[in-house]
Amino acid sequence: MRQTITKLFGTQAQATAAAEALKAGGYTQVFLVLGAEPGASDAAADPETTRAIMAAHIYKSDAEIYATHLARGASLVSVHAIFGSAVRAINTLKSFDPLPDAIPKPPVPSRFVYSIHTPFSSTFELPLLTEKVRYPAETFSGIASLTRTPRVFTSKLMPMLSEAAAPFSRMLSLPTLTRSGTPFSSLFRLPMLTRRAERAG
Repeated sequence: MRQTITKLFGTQAQATAAAEALKAGGYTQVFLVLGAEPGASDAAADPETTRAIMAAHIYKSDAEIYATHLARGASLVSVHAIFGSAVRAINTLKSFDPLPDAIPKPPVPSRFVYSIHTPFSSTFELPLLTEKVRYPAETFSGIASLTRTPRVFTSKLMPMLSEAAAPFSRMLSLPTLTRSGTPFSSLFRLPMLTRRAERAG
């Protein structure tokens, strides 16, 4: 894995010195393309210059932009840095006072704000299929919901069997094992691991 770093310099001397510094630092894939002599501000981009820049594995559209700057006197240095060495190459090039980047960087997309109501989309930073919709599956699929109540089966087919705290025992008329707030400890007569501090009277 490698990263291509390309910089423009105002003079041929700066670009040459930067390229030599990269080579001295151990970089083997360093490309130097010298621009026109100073004072050629009205010169048009040379197709040969564009091809020379493309030889550094730079896209043609970008190479044409760079060639325009080289026609006005700038010079180009490009280096292929292997994984882990890109920062050092960038710092080396910056030490020779390069010109501002000719190719605008793509805008960084804003990060999604995490929401507990949309955990999957927030975790993987995915856009929502629907927003501010009460029944998203119905809206997305076009199929009407079976029910609009949280109790799907009991509201449509039968009443709730019980709303008591111990519905099974109440339905079969069985006593509960314990009425204590700590049933496990009470059943096996085990001490509590922790006790809540009693409120001051």
